[in-house]
Amino acid sequence: MNRSLSVVLLVVTLALTGLGLVMIASTTSTVTTATSASKLVRQLIWLAAAFAAFGMTGWIDYKVWRPLAWILFGGALFAMLMVHAPWIGVKIKGSARWIRLGPVQMQPSEVMRLALAILLADGLARHQMRVREWKWGFLWPLAVLTPVLALLVKEPDVGTAGLILVSALAMTFVAGARVAPLAGIGVAGLAGVALMVISIPERLERFRAWWGALVRPELQQHDGKFYQIWQSILAFGSGGLEGVGLGKSRFKMLHLPEATTDAIFPIIGEELGFYASLAVLLAYVMIFVCGVLIALRAREVYGLLLGFGLVFGLALQATINIGAFTGVAPPKGMPLPFISYGGSNLVLSYASIGLLVSIHRQSLRARRFRGGLPANEETPPL
Repeated sequence: MNRSLSVVLLVVTLALTGLGLVMIASTTSTVTTATSASKLVRQLIWLAAAFAAFGMTGWIDYKVWRPLAWILFGGALFAMLMVHAPWIGVKIKGSARWIRLGPVQMQPSEVMRLALAILLADGLARHQMRVREWKWGFLWPLAVLTPVLALLVKEPDVGTAGLILVSALAMTFVAGARVAPLAGIGVAGLAGVALMVISIPERLERFRAWWGALVRPELQQHDGKFYQIWQSILAFGSGGLEGVGLGKSRFKMLHLPEATTDAIFPIIGEELGFYASLAVLLAYVMIFVCGVLIALRAREVYGLLLGFGLVFGLALQATINIGAFTGVAPPKGMPLPFISYGGSNLVLSYASIGLLVSIHRQSLRARRFRGGLPANEETPPL
């Protein structure tokens, strides 16, 4: 079982990626052949970069990145600042979340997610015996998170801010920090999100529409603010158990914008049906379970925290996307890991899988050399 964890993790990840390529080709089949082929080719190029990132992080011992934690964090923070620079930053639909490096456009917040996981894992493991103190279990994580969340609010990107906040709190909790200070950070974060929603009329209207439709589902089809979610629910319903057939979606043409990126899951439900949608959900559950088991088998606390933080972030991202397009969570654009069209998320997600594989390889090697003896650092209680 131990040796098969990485294999299962990689096979499931590749299966989701293959499904993503098929759905991108299917979703763009209604546009010109050149446009459809161009989008698929670009995704294949990004996939090659993702495989390279996986190879690098999976082959190299994950502890190599630990001394570079602050450098990676500082570089990611600088890149997030650059999204507002007029000569390099790219603004799309009013949000400044991307930078352009020649022909390549990337999202620095994706890099930050990985860098922050490495930094938090390093700091919390280094001070594991003092993590229940306020300084290391509250003030230090708060000091690290504050500039990141501030820059995300500036972009604005509420979804990624929430994703990073919850992932960081989960890592700190697993490290053994007290619940009270973590709850304080969580409440402060929720208050910040609430202020963002209230301060932007469009976001406030979308939240009101979602909440009203959640309480009274019959209002969904009559509220324009709930249009995309309502259309995604209709797409799921029209697909039935087995789907209408690959390439035969009606909702991808006009009803569901961003059908290749954020809204790709409803198209899967429409074209391939409920069974395929359920298989996708189970695939993410398998990734999460394999990732947690790998983290628990890490030979030291740093590996445990890093592995847990990475797989928790991937699982939470998938949960947010699926929840938003099934109406159980507020509408928020966020790519579906390994499936949605786009480069930054795909490359960094594969880098995360590579780190998990590296943690697993090193734990197996340690057990082999030590005859199965436990790791040299005390594992904190979960």
